Amino acid sequence: MIKKKGYALICFYEASCGGHGSAEVTLSLYECLTKKNKKIFEIKKQKIFHFLECYKFNYLENIFKILYIPILFIEFSIFINKFKKKIIIVEGASWIGYSYFFIKLVKFFYSEITIIYHAHNIEYDLRKNKNNFIIAFLTKIFEKKVYKLADFPTVVSSEDKKQIKYLYNTDAYIFSNGISKKKLISKKPKFKVPRKFIIFSGSYSYFYNKLAVNKIIYKIMPRVLKIDSEIKLIITGKDFPKDQFNKYTFIYSYINLDKENLNYLIKKSLFMLTPMSNSPGTKLKAIETLLLGANLVTTKSGVKGIEDLKSNNLFVYYNYKQLFKFIEYLLINKITKNNKKYLKYYLMENIVKKFFFEIKL
Repeated sequence: MIKKKGYALICFYEASCGGHGSAEVTLSLYECLTKKNKKIFEIKKQKIFHFLECYKFNYLENIFKILYIPILFIEFSIFINKFKKKIIIVEGASWIGYSYFFIKLVKFFYSEITIIYHAHNIEYDLRKNKNNFIIAFLTKIFEKKVYKLADFPTVVSSEDKKQIKYLYNTDAYIFSNGISKKKLISKKPKFKVPRKFIIFSGSYSYFYNKLAVNKIIYKIMPRVLKIDSEIKLIITGKDFPKDQFNKYTFIYSYINLDKENLNYLIKKSLFMLTPMSNSPGTKLKAIETLLLGANLVTTKSGVKGIEDLKSNNLFVYYNYKQLFKFIEYLLINKITKNNKKYLKYYLMENIVKKFFFEIKL
């Protein structure tokens, strides 16, 4: 029996494990799709690639993903053929080349299918800063083609919408990053938590996170400890080199935290501190922090793509003098937790509803 409508969510990375920004966005989106008639398709990370990643050798995994695309397409086809109205959402949180090759296969074999390209950032902006010239050049070519091929190509903010128009002369739909209600549940961890602490959450292996963490440890925390020597710094996320920083006794590092435990730490922190440099994309951790009602101290880049809403929990600084004024203020004053304004814009249930209404899906 042919069913009416089916959703296929395509990921070229292992989203189901969660634990990082892209996966949390993908899982939140998946949870907000209709409860029936949906399936997530992903390329799971093989054990050998975890090992090679420790030595910064990712080329074999990249080749594996390209070779796996036809298999992923067959798995997807078996599922989507059960439905009369076929809707595919391609998650743009991996290299854009994977998305391009997959969408070309879909276009070749399916004449009537709705393709949504769900961008997590502008891929070209990321690659030109992170990778070599050839990868950046190919990325720009493939990204332009993906935005032309997809029925509904998206961006995470109005700023990115302008950038895509400038780069590729293409209009895109705004589909903000966000978190579902289920992802905001918090639970006290079993381990002992410091009484007073600042928190930073994110993988140290991500270049811009590494810059931010080093800035906090070397430049910001020495000043903070002069204000209050009891304050600790909690760093969550994978790849933090504990041995490199073992002399800094104020650091508490937690890896592979349950989502509910991480939410608890964010809510109980004095504030989330994200001194981000010019990194691309909307910062999911900033959105999560604001949705949880916790305090966020960050740069303009740290709230890139986020609506400029008036909130007593958000502190955006432009220089170190202003940063330390905010920190002193937060250490002295107890701020009322408030997230109501952000739920409207960044709760994934609201984002999906608004987007599907706009594209008349």
